[in-house]
Amino acid sequence: MLQRGFKPMSVRRALHRGMVACVAALGFVTLAAHAQELRIATADCSQPVHLIAKDVPLSTVLTDLSLSLHFVVAYHSQTDPRVTTDTREPATDLVRKLARNMNFSLEETPDAHCAEGRRIARLSVLPDPAGGNRATVASARPAWQTPEMERIARLGMRDYLTSHGFPEQPMEELAVH
Repeated sequence: MLQRGFKPMSVRRALHRGMVACVAALGFVTLAAHAQELRIATADCSQPVHLIAKDVPLSTVLTDLSLSLHFVVAYHSQTDPRVTTDTREPATDLVRKLARNMNFSLEETPDAHCAEGRRIARLSVLPDPAGGNRATVASARPAWQTPEMERIARLGMRDYLTSHGFPEQPMEELAVH
């Protein structure tokens, strides 16, 4: 029995619209899931950690690593850069690489089961400076290598070369290629 005012086409149209809405919602959820992807494999301090992250906030990456590797993380920075990487490295090196542009403190503790005899105990990402400007990394040279020490090393190399019958030449030319 059909009721008055009932139109089979309107039911089909409503079902079709509902199905389209579900497919669109599923598409958006899939896009959101693909936009942020984070996988951590081999979470053991005795082996390199395999991290795959795609457009994930640094705080999320560090928190998940801390849960996998059993260390404490304290993230106090107001900035939270996005991380995209596919890398396999020892845990300490990986954490240092991820936090390299942040002001951070890394504490390690001795552990005989780990590759280098120690593991991460705590990572603190410190608050941003008051002015908002990040300090730039000084130089790649070690702290002990001052200009005076470099001058003394050059003099020592020159004296060594001349005492062994070699002509004086710049240190850069002596580098092994």
